[in-house]
Amino acid sequence: MNIEYIYLQLYRLFDKATPIKADCGKLCGKRCCKGDEGGMYLFPGEEKVFELLNPDWARIEKSDFCYEFNGKTKSVPILFCEGKCDRYQRPLACRIFPLTPYINKDQKAEIIVDPRAKALCPLAKTLDVGDFDGRFCNNVKKAFSVLAKSREITEYLKKYSEYINEYKKFF
Repeated sequence: MNIEYIYLQLYRLFDKATPIKADCGKLCGKRCCKGDEGGMYLFPGEEKVFELLNPDWARIEKSDFCYEFNGKTKSVPILFCEGKCDRYQRPLACRIFPLTPYINKDQKAEIIVDPRAKALCPLAKTLDVGDFDGRFCNNVKKAFSVLAKSREITEYLKKYSEYINEYKKFF
């Protein structure tokens, strides 16, 4: 599987699909794009896209967050920016913000409002998934139905969902 190609195709789903029909950045002064709130985790294999693109606005580091796959512990890369990027080179986590994939207690995949976004994003504080633009939500679901065909990404999402559960306790 050429994971770089898959991510590049999935990115295109979000060229015009956004969380709401208006510019949500006007509500909060584009807080999610300031670059001072931490980085964005890259999904498994996504760092290969950034090795190809080699953007001058981003740096990728290893994070402390890890998952297991095929008997190996894998550190999840995290992308940091300085608040400026090429919109068409953003990682998937930025494109789907403030939503995120999640494996629920029944082991079913779903899309939720990322609880980590609630401290930053007015939309995350006030809206449920069904309140976001339908095209945007459908594209997030479509992206993760494609990615979940990878066993590695499924294993990552299970561990990621455990991580998200730690934040859900507070909201």
